[in-house]
Amino acid sequence: MDIFVGRQPIFNKNYEVVAYELFYRSGEKNFYNALDGNRATMDVLINSFMNIGIDKLTNGTRCFINFTETLLKKRIPFHFPKNLIVVEILETIPYSYELLQICKELKKEGYMIALDDFIFSDQYVPLFPYIDIIKVDFSQSNNYKLYDSVIKSHHIHLLAEKIETSEQLAEAMRNGFVYFQGYFFSKPIVVKEKSLPKMSYASHFSLLKQLNKNELNFEELVEAIEHDPSLTYRLLKTVNSFFLSSFPKIKSIRHAAILLGTNHLKSWLTVLTFQKPNEPFKNEVIVNSLLRAKTLEQLAYLIGLDDEKEILFFMGICSSLHLLLDRPLHDVLEELHVDENIQQALEGRHPLYSPLFELVLSLETNNTEQTQQWANVLNIPIAEAFAIYQKSIEWIVQMQSEWANL
Repeated sequence: MDIFVGRQPIFNKNYEVVAYELFYRSGEKNFYNALDGNRATMDVLINSFMNIGIDKLTNGTRCFINFTETLLKKRIPFHFPKNLIVVEILETIPYSYELLQICKELKKEGYMIALDDFIFSDQYVPLFPYIDIIKVDFSQSNNYKLYDSVIKSHHIHLLAEKIETSEQLAEAMRNGFVYFQGYFFSKPIVVKEKSLPKMSYASHFSLLKQLNKNELNFEELVEAIEHDPSLTYRLLKTVNSFFLSSFPKIKSIRHAAILLGTNHLKSWLTVLTFQKPNEPFKNEVIVNSLLRAKTLEQLAYLIGLDDEKEILFFMGICSSLHLLLDRPLHDVLEELHVDENIQQALEGRHPLYSPLFELVLSLETNNTEQTQQWANVLNIPIAEAFAIYQKSIEWIVQMQSEWANL
């Protein structure tokens, strides 16, 4: 499955890119065609932070994202890093006391707020103390000059958007605009990426149960993620997006969850529950990655690596990501900040993990000769290796049966 996000750079007076605006796109055609603004914004957020990776889209700068009135009231902006987003309040949102309180809270928490395509009106002036940027559409007449004094008194920066000519740019600069966006600089570019299937209905149900509790049950949450490779991938992407690689290499699903922290985990869960689930377990690659993970975990017990069972389970999940994303496995694992030992193991360079992985591959293909060879290397009775693989298959079948009955 392909996913798409449009992005357009925002420049300062020195023609340096200081941010990007992100747009909903349903395909490679470069126009907005969403019928549901709430769904469009949620798709942009999930695809940017949990599928593509925000660092690939913005190179570490902020991203401007439109938020509808509904999503503001649901407090969706608060679930994303304040240092990475600019909350754009759409021009279609009417002024209200509730909107004022949302802006106050966003400002208090350190978020940047922009008014999008703003047509100046006295009713919106109470918002101005909490606004950082006002975007003015240069493709149509506007009245921003009437509010010059109040804009300056609140130290609000003006952003000229839909700049298409050098004359418009010169006018904006003369009138105190500090940021610029439009076709004169660059049309929006559509970024295309492969995505894993959405989470399963069972995972969706499990996440909703967690959110309805007063406190997250960390163990239950880790187990839910372990049972759904699509959730594992999105967790890894979220850790990378939130921390932009300034964290240790990830050794396991539990390790990634710990790195994200309880508050960010709650945010991650909340956002994911807005996306409609499907049934990824019809995908044989996903089923097989779970089978590998469970087999490796059980082999860990057999050879006295109990303390490393979560690492080996994670390794099994990671082993198929390249097939789902249609990219070299090494590139995927590097991008996801996966621990070097796992990378070495899947590339045949780890003295212990690699033979274990080769044993699992030989069990998959029912290659008795190779299974015997790797079992000998690991000093594992071949009958026990086959028994573990069979039990792992039964585990998958049982899990699928339970989830089908939800």
